[in-house]
Amino acid sequence: MLGATLAGLAFGVAGTAAAHAIQYPVGALTHTAHGLGVACLMPYVMTWNTPVIEAELVEIARATGLDGPGQVIPSLASLFSRIGIPASLRDLGLDEDRIDWVAEQSSGITRLIQNNPRPLNPSEMRRLVAAAYHGDRAGLN
Repeated sequence: MLGATLAGLAFGVAGTAAAHAIQYPVGALTHTAHGLGVACLMPYVMTWNTPVIEAELVEIARATGLDGPGQVIPSLASLFSRIGIPASLRDLGLDEDRIDWVAEQSSGITRLIQNNPRPLNPSEMRRLVAAAYHGDRAGLN
């Protein structure tokens, strides 16, 4: 309980962003735990944010012993795969015909979208959600 409390205090002031915003409507449709959905979405959101989080990726690579920032997201996705995190929103149970609805609902969660390091307008949000559905991080570069 202490660990959960400390984690809650940490992310409560950290300013969660797009992955959390997207998981709210996804979780409502798929009845999945918030953390599971956020983990599924994290490699896609990090890929979207890559142009503006280079310094953070360098720091993460250094702290984790990776050879460079380009290894951070693939390494994270590999870790998630090994521990059973679904690789896409399709694997999480989202129906393809709900992509537009999820993107619209996510875009409306302004308090989280404003925290995202790279802005996301509604069409970009749709592109991000579709990429996460199809398991296509390359489509976000």
